[in-house]
Amino acid sequence: MYAINHAATALLIKKNKPELPLWPLLIAVQLVEILWVIFNYLGIEHYTVLAGHLHLDFLPYSHSIFSGVLLAAMSYLIIAKGYGNRKLAIAFAIGVLSHIAIDLIFHEHDIRLSPFAYYPVWGLGIIKYPLVNFILELFYGIGCWWYFRGNKRLLAVIIIFNLADLPAMFASGDMLNPLQYYRFLLPTFILIQMLLTWYFVWRYAR
Repeated sequence: MYAINHAATALLIKKNKPELPLWPLLIAVQLVEILWVIFNYLGIEHYTVLAGHLHLDFLPYSHSIFSGVLLAAMSYLIIAKGYGNRKLAIAFAIGVLSHIAIDLIFHEHDIRLSPFAYYPVWGLGIIKYPLVNFILELFYGIGCWWYFRGNKRLLAVIIIFNLADLPAMFASGDMLNPLQYYRFLLPTFILIQMLLTWYFVWRYAR
């Protein structure tokens, strides 16, 4: 799932806990992706371009189920014990887990049970079907907006970012060559997406 719709997940949590600030929830739903960006910059995780298609084939430390549960548990303990805010701790942990749960639907078979085991590996592979992927993500984002009862500007943000993701969803063949030769491009693209969606969702959801 692309950044805007992970960010939209934070709206679901915020709706159920309106007393909580939105910005930590936006971080929570993308904490897994933040680790992915860092690990790619460091060369710990990587992706491949094979036969003209992009594959996120090695992300066991950021995107395994074990890592997601561990990260959620650590986040809960830090916020609940360190800051004494149990409500935020629970909401933050749910946000972290939501990322892995959603990616299990959209990713290829690249999400492991644990970083320490090659199998089993899960992922329904919707990302392999760009049009289906786009439609499902768009409706998910709009659904989050509807549940949140957001304003029209927030709806416009969700729709515009989904439309902006279309070239990336349909990219194939020689279009992906730069990603193969310049390994920093994809994590940088993802990082910029996260920062922009954080800002605009936070701004117009207030």
